[in-house]
Amino acid sequence: MEIRNIIARLKQSEYKYSEARGIKEELKRKPLSEQLEIVNKLREESRKSDNSDIIDVINDIINELDKK
Repeated sequence: MEIRNIIARLKQSEYKYSEARGIKEELKRKPLSEQLEIVNKLREESRKSDNSDIIDVINDIINELDKK
């Protein structure tokens, strides 16, 4: 799963947290090493973004995956 696709899905979605829930479920099925790589890229995107809605949703995804 490419980070570009994740960000695009979040930006296009009217219900960002619902979309984030689906993304989290997809990511949980990935190998741990891939999850960690995606989490790191999401952190970078969160720092770059100026859209607070997107930042909040990205942080929600990161927090869920960091629980492991």
